[in-house]
Amino acid sequence: MALLAACGGTSGPPAPASPRIDYVDGAVEPIVARGRAAVIEGFGFGATQGAGGVTLAAAGGGTVAAPVAGASGWSDLAIRVTLPDNAVSGTLTVMTATGLRLTATVHVIPRVPFSRDTLRWTPRSPFPSAPVGVGVAAAEVPAGDLVATTLYAAGGSELVGSRLVPDSGVFVARAQAGGAVAAWARQPDSPDPLKSRALPAPRAFAAVAVATRYNSHFTGSALYVIGGIDPSGRAQASVLAADVTPDGVAGPFAPIEPLPAPVAGAAAVVRRGRIYVLGGADSVGHPQRSVFVGRVGLDGHIDGWYRQPLLTSARAYGGGVVLDDRAIAFGGVADSVPPGGGLDAATTRLASSDTAPVSLVSGFFAGPWAPGIALLPAPRSQFATLDLGDVVLVVGGMYGGAATNSAETLAAGVIGDSLGLFSGPVGANTIAGQNGGTLVGPASVTWRESDGSRRGLVIGGIDLSTGLRKSGVWGF
Repeated sequence: MALLAACGGTSGPPAPASPRIDYVDGAVEPIVARGRAAVIEGFGFGATQGAGGVTLAAAGGGTVAAPVAGASGWSDLAIRVTLPDNAVSGTLTVMTATGLRLTATVHVIPRVPFSRDTLRWTPRSPFPSAPVGVGVAAAEVPAGDLVATTLYAAGGSELVGSRLVPDSGVFVARAQAGGAVAAWARQPDSPDPLKSRALPAPRAFAAVAVATRYNSHFTGSALYVIGGIDPSGRAQASVLAADVTPDGVAGPFAPIEPLPAPVAGAAAVVRRGRIYVLGGADSVGHPQRSVFVGRVGLDGHIDGWYRQPLLTSARAYGGGVVLDDRAIAFGGVADSVPPGGGLDAATTRLASSDTAPVSLVSGFFAGPWAPGIALLPAPRSQFATLDLGDVVLVVGGMYGGAATNSAETLAAGVIGDSLGLFSGPVGANTIAGQNGGTLVGPASVTWRESDGSRRGLVIGGIDLSTGLRKSGVWGF
């Protein structure tokens, strides 16, 4: 297995410093959307653009130029462009001022606006258990003119009495056309650690990410389970990783580079080959201001977890997004809480946000966090966050009107590097209105289809009205 074989090794010496394109949008062979910004990383592009430029294959044949983001958008190591509206999959070409021609392969999909008004929740294949604190990730893989997506879910917990007991299960399902999902398959459990495809230790409220050549520097495919609580209810710093295929987990999970500190209930975002971990609770349930950034390396390991500027407010079990040049954290709890955040209406929750600049090229933070406006209409925590490109949804959670589902789904628009105010409720129907429960702590995942359509799922959670776990999966 590629990742397991790399454990304890190195990625070898750096490649010779010859002009080349290394990555586009943080990936070996990215899936990019028309109209979006992208960064080309490499060496030997020249200090200035001059007569150089960037082109992509064009619909109907030939090529089309990708606009460069001004004089500052071109350097010897990186070029920032906007994908043209008539670009198609094929070869991306950088032509330098000296006439050097450098190429890379890109997969281009349309940019389709998401309509919050026509959002309709539809029941999908139910989860085999009733999860709370499960982590979910989607792997998008080009397949001819299509984009095939596999969903991976790891960990979670059962409510035993008043205590959440973490699980070690890992499940895999194929996404289907129109947002449908095939049956979830639990991966083999075995007392033999080399044969088991479950987690080697139970985890809940962990962050889960998947890396492929299409979203990272890794040419293989790996699933990561980051932090989370163990059976004692304490947050862990561990990072567990395994090789995966579109059909399942291909090898045993093994520990790789841990976080600098234990964390559970963080807002975790995967963007351009980097994993961002924002806030979260420590091993005794105290919300934190910590921010970590890790990059998936050539060998599938994390090229170090880097401490970044601290959030202005400690927060856990909230939401977060990373845009082209800005990161935003919002909502969450400010009090010490039990694993998962609990159901106590008296807990201090946040409507506020924090915001900080991010470098599109390096992926690291370019300045400190600053207090932002209250993006949520009321303090809220333990909700699902679904980033749909030009719209961000929050679903469920604990807030003032949760008992009556007064605002089950809220939406905020994204314009450039600004996230608007969340408002609603939005959508043509609700999950609760279909006997799905008043969900607290559901998991969520989003992906794109080949036509640019955005799809999403909300999985599990605790029904606030009954205190029972739900196995429902709801999507659009």
